[in-house]
Amino acid sequence: MSVTPKVRVILFLGAALALNLAFWAGTKFIYAKWEGVPPVPTRAGATMMALGDQQFSYRLAAITLQNLGDSGGRVTPIRDYDYAKLGAWFDLLDGLDPASDHVPMLAAYYFGATRVPADVAVIVDYLAKVGERPVGSKWRWLVHAVFLARHRLGDLQVALDLAYKLSKMQLQDDVMPAWGRQMPAFVLKAKGDREDARKIMVDLLASGKTFHPNEINFMKAYLIEELGMDAREVDRLTTARPETDVENIRRPRPAPQPE
Repeated sequence: MSVTPKVRVILFLGAALALNLAFWAGTKFIYAKWEGVPPVPTRAGATMMALGDQQFSYRLAAITLQNLGDSGGRVTPIRDYDYAKLGAWFDLLDGLDPASDHVPMLAAYYFGATRVPADVAVIVDYLAKVGERPVGSKWRWLVHAVFLARHRLGDLQVALDLAYKLSKMQLQDDVMPAWGRQMPAFVLKAKGDREDARKIMVDLLASGKTFHPNEINFMKAYLIEELGMDAREVDRLTTARPETDVENIRRPRPAPQPE
């Protein structure tokens, strides 16, 4: 019996549908797999991949780091990243452009969210290296390193060492707020060393440096409420300060009068 063209078409479509269903059933649990943090090239290799343009190389690699593991509908948990490789990428990009804050911000606010101590240590080391530079506002990355060392790494000694570096920095073109100089006191209190913490605050109050009145009030309250210093002793310290704090607050200058 001959098969009509219509039957042939129906049989062909049926076979195609069956093959399609079989292929779907066999591959429905197969997904593209992320291979992890890519190998780190040398500085020369990274520059060559950008045709010799060092800035383009930096920006291309920084965007690559920013989007690692988050493509094709996938979101990769922070714990699945190889932080040893990430640290090497950070160092490479820091060498390509030490002035940019793109990668330090990525390290502090994104990769710094990890809860694995060994991974946090990589971020702390990198931010500490960047933050020790006395140019611009790089010192703020050192603040992040102190925070991560204290609250994520759980290593108060590392946090204290970094806090002392922060408090002693001599900035070239920026002004550090008073709390930056007070940072060792906060970490010392967390360690239970109230005497040394109190000495730092007392020395700052007695130094004669100009502080905003709000900063003076904060230091007084911290000494009394957090470090247990007698309120009358704190008052004696503040009354002995030179009366320049209020005078040095920026006020709008009067408009020049016509002669």
